[in-house]
Amino acid sequence: MKGIIRFLFFIVVVYTLLTSVISLLKTGEVDKEYCRDGFTVINTENDRRHQREWESVNYSKSFCASYESVEKVSLEAGKKRNDIIYELDSYENVWGKIYRELVLDSKRHIDFLVDSLQDISLQQQLSREELAELVVTFVQDIPYSYVRVEDCSETDNKGKPCIGKIALGLLSPYEFLHSLYGDCDTRAVLIYTILEELAFDPMIVVSNEYAHAMLALNMPTAGDHLTYQGKNYYFWETTGKGWPLGMLPPNSNNVKYWKVALVNEI
Repeated sequence: MKGIIRFLFFIVVVYTLLTSVISLLKTGEVDKEYCRDGFTVINTENDRRHQREWESVNYSKSFCASYESVEKVSLEAGKKRNDIIYELDSYENVWGKIYRELVLDSKRHIDFLVDSLQDISLQQQLSREELAELVVTFVQDIPYSYVRVEDCSETDNKGKPCIGKIALGLLSPYEFLHSLYGDCDTRAVLIYTILEELAFDPMIVVSNEYAHAMLALNMPTAGDHLTYQGKNYYFWETTGKGWPLGMLPPNSNNVKYWKVALVNEI
């Protein structure tokens, strides 16, 4: 009798182990699909479900996120962007005022992404520095696209995707998350908004000479930086993968050509 009980117990244990293994394999397949880059339109209103997979700057960590974006909200954000009024001023002040309007209007729409990135950070036990990198690499991973005031056919887009006839020549954070079209300042504004919500000390810098915008961040490191009110803000290129904090690209590395457009006054 004891032999039969031991045999049945053995069968139950083996069954439980096999079930667990099969479950894990299925979960792995689902996660792999879940992390696949891209989006699908989920209804006739052009609402979208996005899947994102990206890696840290040195490729030592990989991350997954999924979110949904609503066409109506994106269109409303675009209308508010179109309605932004600004006065003639210095190059950096004009753009700073535009960026601030976009940041203030966008915060209530992107809480879902802030929460998602915070959850990933907690799950992977990331440091504050790694959390900042998580945010930046999320955006660096999105392929670069031109956002033009004029029609795309009128410009040299160097083989990159392009969206034309966009007021101000950039998209708001929510429009960017919905369409995945983003140039330099479109990216910088989204990252700035997220980092500010996460209690970092970010900055957006602009260069008329380079016709470029970039993120800068007050965080302990070394490298290329601007000093503002006694604090060092390190440049962070966001238009391509792999750029670390504190390294300016060779084609835009003259610090004197960079001006402060928007800074988190904490």
